[in-house]
Amino acid sequence: MQNQRIYGRPQSNLSFIGANVCLEGSLLFTGKVLVAGEFKGELHGDGHLEITETGKAEGEIHTKELVNQGHTKGSIFVANRVEFKAGCFHEGNVTARKVYIDPEASFEGRLMMPEVAATPVPKPWISKRRLQLAAGLVLFLAAGVATTAISRESPDYFRYIWKRLDTMWEARVSDWLGSSEPNNPKLQLEEQQRRYIAEATRHQSKGEFEKAADSLRKALALKSSRQNLARYRLAKILAQQNHTAESIREIKSLLKRTPGHIEGMILLGDLYVRSGQLSKALEIYREAYLREPEDIVLKRRLQIVESRVRTVRPDSVVPAQEALDPTQVLINAERFVSGKEPTRAVNLLRGAIEKTPENARFHFLLGAALVQMNRRNEAIRAYKKVVSLSPDWLDGYIRLGALLESKGRDKDAIALYEKAGQLDLNDIEMKIRIANLHKSRERKELAHKILVDLLEKNPRSSRVLVELGVFLWEAGKPEESKKVFMQVLEIDKNSAPALNRLAWFHRKDKESLVHAIKLSKRSLELQPDTPAYLDTLAELYYRNGESVKALPLIQRAIELDPGSRYFRLQLEKFKRASRK
Repeated sequence: MQNQRIYGRPQSNLSFIGANVCLEGSLLFTGKVLVAGEFKGELHGDGHLEITETGKAEGEIHTKELVNQGHTKGSIFVANRVEFKAGCFHEGNVTARKVYIDPEASFEGRLMMPEVAATPVPKPWISKRRLQLAAGLVLFLAAGVATTAISRESPDYFRYIWKRLDTMWEARVSDWLGSSEPNNPKLQLEEQQRRYIAEATRHQSKGEFEKAADSLRKALALKSSRQNLARYRLAKILAQQNHTAESIREIKSLLKRTPGHIEGMILLGDLYVRSGQLSKALEIYREAYLREPEDIVLKRRLQIVESRVRTVRPDSVVPAQEALDPTQVLINAERFVSGKEPTRAVNLLRGAIEKTPENARFHFLLGAALVQMNRRNEAIRAYKKVVSLSPDWLDGYIRLGALLESKGRDKDAIALYEKAGQLDLNDIEMKIRIANLHKSRERKELAHKILVDLLEKNPRSSRVLVELGVFLWEAGKPEESKKVFMQVLEIDKNSAPALNRLAWFHRKDKESLVHAIKLSKRSLELQPDTPAYLDTLAELYYRNGESVKALPLIQRAIELDPGSRYFRLQLEKFKRASRK
């Protein structure tokens, strides 16, 4: 009932992170905040924070009050009261004055409750007793100084006396008289470092990676308790910007200080793979796997690198006549790209481009190979060359737009998609991409208008209806969303997205769980090995008391999407339930 009130009656002081919304960074808030989606980073506020059943939060939380019904991981610092409700799971330490833990809640970590004395009746800042003691102290000091002045005439000695008096006053008298506490340099350092890290997160969310890196370097220079966090984030940003050597140096420095930093070890292995140092990557992955043998992501990476090391061979020299034959070059390049050998494809294509620079297909395949190597800036240049050489090639616009999106350049991507949309006025996919980009830029009214206009022109398009249904769901309108997805099934009974969404709608209704499981199974029959669909069916089994059936499904989802922390949390939840 509480959730219905919050959803149904918006409040002016309520901030809301909707379900299926995933945010990462640092959030400063006041008032009330409701998290129904996924948040990774730091939450700092002086109000009321609530994590719903669908909510996930990973990172440090600082707030006045916390109600947790979902999944949280990290240190929690609550000034007043924290409440862990039935079904929630928290991993990490908790510091709070008042704590309530439901018997059905799960908690792994240390609980610290600072002693709080009863609030005394307010007294005047200066009492009669304090005035008497202060006056006596002043008279005593004056007498001491006068005696010293008579017996010693050295000015240096006077300075020494006053220095000692100042020290004694700060240490003994000022606190007793109730003055403010002296500044703590260590705490100031901690706070400044935290601000730099939060500043870096804001820059990163705007795509300002150089500014983010500068802020993190400032945080590192302070040498406080968040050194490891700042260094790891700096290494990740450098890796995203393809500064591989510098990123490797930073992550090595982190591992020297903290040898068991699993995320750092994985990142270092990834960087070695990117730079072609497969033997070093294999070594670091094996070391990490020994520390975390149950980590499916590590296991998968280890298997891939071991396979590549076994099959790796020096790049064969392409015969001169092969490089001169465009058709043969394209055949070989496509074979290298599909075989996950992007380095060979890049070497072949760049040689061919030197001889035939106006061949748009060469540049197109070069962009695809560079994307595999995570060299996105170079890939953007390759695809820009494609659209300049072949302005009517729609796929070139799509690939370039997707890369611009990944770099956070949404405005440029929208302009590109709109230009591409002029090539085919009936292209629904391009307009849906534009709507989604407007939605990501918080222009939700414009995105909604684009989808509604598309639906008016294409009333029987299940594709448009699916996007509209997702939009309404994310906008916190579940009933309207449900009606749209039911309309999708009337048009297309084999719409896997609609089947999956409708199955998810029934997850809280115990009487409809059997029907929901049938819908979910049908969606997986149509689109097997879809991570989100696997998670839906696993969640439904869990809610139906069949956690054992949920385990293989979520494990398969993790294999398909090893970077998802949400799936790992789901796995832990299902494991705990299956042991009961």
